[in-house]
Amino acid sequence: MSTPPSPPIPTSKKRRLSPPSDDTEETTDTKLALLLSLHPKTSLETLLEALLSNNGSVSAASNSLSEPSTKKPNAQPKNQPRKQSLISPLPTPPPRIPLLSFSTSRPSTARQQSSLTRFLSSPTSIISHRPPAKGQTQHFFTPLSIPATIPVELQTSFLPPSLASSLLSELLQESTTFPPPTPFRLFDRNVVSPHTCGFFLRDPTNEARSHAKAYLSYQAIPLASRPYTPSMLRATEMVEEAVNAAISRRFPGKKPWGLTKEPWRTNAALVNRYHGPKEAVGWHTDEVTYLGPMAVIAGLSLGVEREFRVRRMMPGDGKSVEGKVEEKEGQYSIHLPHNSLIIMHPGMQEGWKHCVHPTTKVDMHPTAGETRINITYRCYRESLRPGVTPKCKCKLPMSLRAVFDPEPDPDVPRRYFWNCNSAYLADGDGTGCGYFKWAQFTEDGEPIWVT
Repeated sequence: MSTPPSPPIPTSKKRRLSPPSDDTEETTDTKLALLLSLHPKTSLETLLEALLSNNGSVSAASNSLSEPSTKKPNAQPKNQPRKQSLISPLPTPPPRIPLLSFSTSRPSTARQQSSLTRFLSSPTSIISHRPPAKGQTQHFFTPLSIPATIPVELQTSFLPPSLASSLLSELLQESTTFPPPTPFRLFDRNVVSPHTCGFFLRDPTNEARSHAKAYLSYQAIPLASRPYTPSMLRATEMVEEAVNAAISRRFPGKKPWGLTKEPWRTNAALVNRYHGPKEAVGWHTDEVTYLGPMAVIAGLSLGVEREFRVRRMMPGDGKSVEGKVEEKEGQYSIHLPHNSLIIMHPGMQEGWKHCVHPTTKVDMHPTAGETRINITYRCYRESLRPGVTPKCKCKLPMSLRAVFDPEPDPDVPRRYFWNCNSAYLADGDGTGCGYFKWAQFTEDGEPIWVT
């Protein structure tokens, strides 16, 4: 009798660790970094075009870039419309690149994503671009897509998720006690800012507390201070580390005139609350009276995503024509998701204006609903504290302003001046005393007081 054959032994399939699949999601920044590592001599614009042409597939994009062809990855037949590049001027936001995933078993923590984003946001990666024409808006959704010619830097997934959540919850509660907006004078009429804000000091026990009641807003309005919340204090050290690293990357050699040689350390913050899509803030530069020349300001955005728009100030720009602000050049829109940091570098307040653009609707945030909280961290100079700055003939502290120049000579000092602040008081006639005097500063941005 023959022995029956043994049943086949089941074999287990081996798990593949390295080839790409579609199980998990990767950000656009991650995919660009992977492509850049595979094709280090290829321009970022070509990498973006390759991703678009291959529906966001890194492997397909890499294969198309490796093919010996004279055609560009996104080449189209002559009679077919060409796909729009992510970095071209657009009247409306472009679609996001579809996400691709990999089965490589690396942990995907927010901290690692943040570190990668900070590497990719280095201003050493310059994307060539053409400034948008008048009336056009160019949109940016990722740190890497922002050209280094714009003096801002974006870092996403900035704080650990737990800290971002606790900070948002604390400031949502704090914002319910923010004072209502105070009217001020602008273009010969009284206006009210369509959002609320609170003024915070880092250390209420130091001597800055004695100046707290003397700090004024751009409209000569006293600012009532409050201390940093516990989560704000925890986030502050991370913001300082990121800002100082960003300054070192942007200015690896000689620092620009006016930038302090001391490490950037925040001691004050304005926290803005935008509730709903219509609450916004118009084109402006930030108050530099207590900051001095070439100030660096960092804004931490929490809650719903909003557009942060910037535009260069050109000759003849900013004039009011029949109630509308005249613009000589288009604008850039940087989309700020929850837990993102935007750094405004030296020269931003001297040559650019920014705004938070109103919209028709927002994507609801699970904690904040339709509210955005923005913390603008500032570094007030001791040499420009209240009581030291000059006063005008109205007996009010004057405000420091910059002479706008979007394309200055880096070796020539910027020009600033002190002028009367009472022109912005809602109960005034919009003129004030008109007092004016030129401000003088050292190479490190410290004031030189001339009597």
